[in-house]
This record gives sequence, C-alpha cells and structure tokens, in this order.
Amino acid sequence: MTIRTRSATDRPPQPIRILFLGGHGRSGSTLISRALGAVEGASCVGELRYLWTQGVAKNQLCGCRRRFAGCEFWQEVGRAAFGDWRNVDAAEMSRLHHSVMRIRHVPRHVLTGTTGAFARRVHRYAATMATVYRAIAEVSGSSVIVDSSKFPTSALLLRRVPGIDLRIVQLVRGPHGVVHSWSRRVQRADKGGRLMATHSPAQTAAEWLAFNAAIESFRLTDTPWTLMRYEDFVAQPRRELSRVLEFAGLPSAATPFLGDGTIDLPADHSVAGNPMRISTGVVPLRADEEWRTAMRPGRRRMITAFTTPGMLRYGYPLR
Repeated sequence: MTIRTRSATDRPPQPIRILFLGGHGRSGSTLISRALGAVEGASCVGELRYLWTQGVAKNQLCGCRRRFAGCEFWQEVGRAAFGDWRNVDAAEMSRLHHSVMRIRHVPRHVLTGTTGAFARRVHRYAATMATVYRAIAEVSGSSVIVDSSKFPTSALLLRRVPGIDLRIVQLVRGPHGVVHSWSRRVQRADKGGRLMATHSPAQTAAEWLAFNAAIESFRLTDTPWTLMRYEDFVAQPRRELSRVLEFAGLPSAATPFLGDGTIDLPADHSVAGNPMRISTGVVPLRADEEWRTAMRPGRRRMITAFTTPGMLRYGYPLR
C-alpha cells in the first residue's frame, strides 16, 4: 500500500497537543469530550480509533449528522493528509489497527525493546496516524484535539506518534454504573436503531479494573496525567471542566455551561462514540444512577467484591 504524505516543510512547527480521555467505556467520555471540544481552541473528534472502520470504510454518521463521505470537515482532513481518503486502503488499515491495538498487546507496547514484525506494524500505523492528526490540526485550526478513544493501547500508540504532545485524562465512573450501562439494551440513534453492544457483568468488572490500572500507569511516565471522576463532573461541571482545560493549556473561563444544570453543545465532528454524540443544543447534566434501583442486590455485592481495590483507589464507598 502506498500512502501519500505531505512534505516535512508542511508540518506545523509545534507538536500537536492531544488530550486523550482514557478508561473504560460507558463512563461519560462522549459527554465530557464534547464539553471540552465546545471550548474555543479545542476540537472533539470522538473515538478516533474507529476512524478506519466506522468512518472511512463504513461511512457511518459523523457527529454533525452527515455521513463521513459527506462531511466537509473529514473530507478536507483526507485531502490534507493523503490527497484523498481513496488513496488509503481502509480495509488494510483496519486490519493493521486490529493487529497492534488489542488489549492483549499492552505489554508489547510497554516494552521499549520490542522488535520484529509487531514493531514494524506499530511504526507503520503510528506514522499513518501522525499524518491524520497533523491534518486534523491543520483543518480545524485548533491547538488541542480531544480524542476519547479510551483504550490503553490507543494511548500507548500515541506515545509513539511523532510530533505529538500527549496529555492523559483518566476518566473513572463507579463500577456499578458502568456494569449496568453495559448490560442495558439501548438503540443507537446514530446507526439506524441498531442495539449498542452489551457485555456480561463479570467481563465488564474485570475490564474496569484492568483498563483503569493500565491508564493510571501513565503516572509513572513523563506523560502528563490527571484524574477525573464522572460523578464529580456531573456534580460540579464548571469546576471539573475548568481544571482539565487548564491541564490542557486552554483558557478555563469560556465553558459551555448555562448555570442551571445544563450544557449547550454545538455540533462537532466526532467520528465515533455514544449515540448522544449527535445531540446538539441544551442538554441536561444528570448523573445516570439507574443502577441503584434496577440492579439486583446479589449482583451489587458481586461487583463490589470484585472491584473493591479499584473502588477504594478512586474513592467510591463500598456500602
């Protein structure tokens, strides 16, 4: 596959700042990334790890409610990066992504001395994504790109992407709410009513521990890291958003909150994420606590017992 890239003289003189939201799915990342992206100087692109599958290959809805191929923003990104998305084999890029970005590959990403075919695939994929990120920065004109891909391997890959100033926001939500959300049958308004994926409580609880441990490990590196709890954001959104904006190097004064428990969300160009990514206008900020009445006591106790180390670590009461 031949990928057309721009010359080195066309690259921005400063590293591209990526604010990466990491953690487990169903933790409020779509809402929070959109709130961050609504601030001047930032652009929310959603879960960019799904660019090749849901965007380029399947032509799914962008956050602006247009199909990927009909979204002016993403088509301009494709032209800036490769001359046109047709100059990239999306199916091959999807296979390459799958071969290096699975959770089981975390140790291979961490080991700096990894060589051979895996290292060559990682280098190739990182170089391609560097071209995409440069094009996003160029087309958006933003100083910060908000990527809500969440997966630890996505964050580890970004450390290898040349010209990237990576900053990690570990987003944590209490495990009971996460488990309940993954067990619900919810139709996707952005995919013609198709049901969202579901996972078993045991799988979700195990992943909640593993994903958060992996993202928190960035504290041990030179990559800037901060923690945000979903419950704290919903309770005090202005304070929490301002804190993260300062962490990202953006002014914290102009937040999109209306002061009455609501947020005004403009359309953005999130390539993938929760179905609420296509909602615009005034959105109420309410904690999703349905699990408190809907979850059986036995399941509650099982989740508490399984995730106790993480609950204690992130300040969640066991009772």
